[in-house]
Amino acid sequence: MKKNIPIAIIGMSGIFPGAPNLNIFWNNIINEVESIIEIPKNRWIVDPEIVYSPDYSPDTACSKRAGLIDFEITPDIHNRDHGIDLDTDLVRGLDPLYHLVLETGAEALSECKLSPLDKSKTGVILAAIALPTDSSSLITRKFLSSVFEKKIFKSTPTENEESNHYERKSSISKNQSLASRVTSLPAAVLAKYLGLQGGSYTLDAACSSTLYAIKLACDELQYRRTDVMLAGGVSRPESLYTQVGFTQLKALSPTGRCAPFDKSADGLVVGEGAGMLVLKRLDDALRDSDKIMGIIKGVGLSNDIGGNLLAPDSEGQVRSMLAAYKGSGLSPHDIDLIECHGAGTPVGDRKELSSLRTLWGDSDWSAEQCAIGSVKSMIGHLLTAAGAAGMIKTILSLQHGVLPPSLNFSKPSESSPLIGSPFRVQTKACEWERRKKNQPFRAAVSAFGFGGINGHLILEEWFNEKGNQFYVPEKYKISEAGDLPAIKKESSDIFLPDTKLPIAVIGMDSVLGPIK
Repeated sequence: MKKNIPIAIIGMSGIFPGAPNLNIFWNNIINEVESIIEIPKNRWIVDPEIVYSPDYSPDTACSKRAGLIDFEITPDIHNRDHGIDLDTDLVRGLDPLYHLVLETGAEALSECKLSPLDKSKTGVILAAIALPTDSSSLITRKFLSSVFEKKIFKSTPTENEESNHYERKSSISKNQSLASRVTSLPAAVLAKYLGLQGGSYTLDAACSSTLYAIKLACDELQYRRTDVMLAGGVSRPESLYTQVGFTQLKALSPTGRCAPFDKSADGLVVGEGAGMLVLKRLDDALRDSDKIMGIIKGVGLSNDIGGNLLAPDSEGQVRSMLAAYKGSGLSPHDIDLIECHGAGTPVGDRKELSSLRTLWGDSDWSAEQCAIGSVKSMIGHLLTAAGAAGMIKTILSLQHGVLPPSLNFSKPSESSPLIGSPFRVQTKACEWERRKKNQPFRAAVSAFGFGGINGHLILEEWFNEKGNQFYVPEKYKISEAGDLPAIKKESSDIFLPDTKLPIAVIGMDSVLGPIK
């Protein structure tokens, strides 16, 4: 079986609820700190009490708790040495979503050795939720206010009234207008901010978005279109919108408590934040003596066929998992830790456990041998950034050799697929024991989005058996001349894509307005 070129993670950064940096994030994880808070009164355009209703009434929120970032994020635009090419006032005035993107992106890149970085061969792929931001909602309110005001003045307005009307319309700033472009601009702004020229785009694949961004970034590296990729996810929509929206879907936890796989689970808790990773081909990372934080062994993507918006299909989830293992050279049974999607919705969690049982089969495993959990129990569901939070948590676990805890679990429901399975919910931090001497830790991360958009990713520890020196497998040994590792296509089990392979167009159609 051909394997993908291993992709090294050489930098990462994140800002999550209760955690302005990854040191605090990791400390919160191992100390079982839940970062769900009451909605501050100044966060919404109305007092939370006004729209709160525990009985799922129309246009109300059934909970006043969420995983919010309650500290200010201001990109350090003066102390970054990344070729910043953005107007200072523009950066300061952008929506908080962009501040999260710029700060985490710059921080992730600052962890890397910049001297060999070719910015013309460094790209950005970012996941961002296509929902209203604080700034875009403000634009809407200003615009509608001006329209309503004009309708009210049925008679000809006075000179002062007309002046005030147009003054309100013109008060929409350039920065606020930019903030409304959440489906295209975040990655472009980050690339501009850091001077990266290898291409950029923003995508929204719902809750699996980050894993899609990572997979597509790996593809860019696999096909050698770029040498370095910055990929990750951000989610910072208007909190009132998501709180009311998930209430109306009856997916929000009325208790404001995310309890993945537990009998008491009653829904998800919405969170916000951003996570970024810097990716590089492993051979290049070794050549450049980069700090290697972990290895991406495989990523599988799929979409459901039989599922719907709120009820996922197990077949589609299993297909994404099998795709991840197909090119990794590993078996599901090689995995010791799974960072699950685990959003705390009873239907979704049950389906995920069923998918995992199908993947592992009925034999060759011991009861409760594999630890599972979900960071959503601590920081909430970060939507398009959920996969970034799960990945970073798992990479930190690999680095520290610790199986991390998941919160709010005491026992499963009587009919849970967890019972009698190879999986156990990890509720306490404990040492990660190696199966064999010098065998690296291995973990997986799942992310399943609305409508059945599925992603599964396999991570492996970059195992260091010689103190502070990197352990380098024979096939990746660097010659004294500093050349790239010699990998012969005809004899290697590493998949080297043929970048000159012609592509045929075998179908075509279009719809242009009224023209069919």
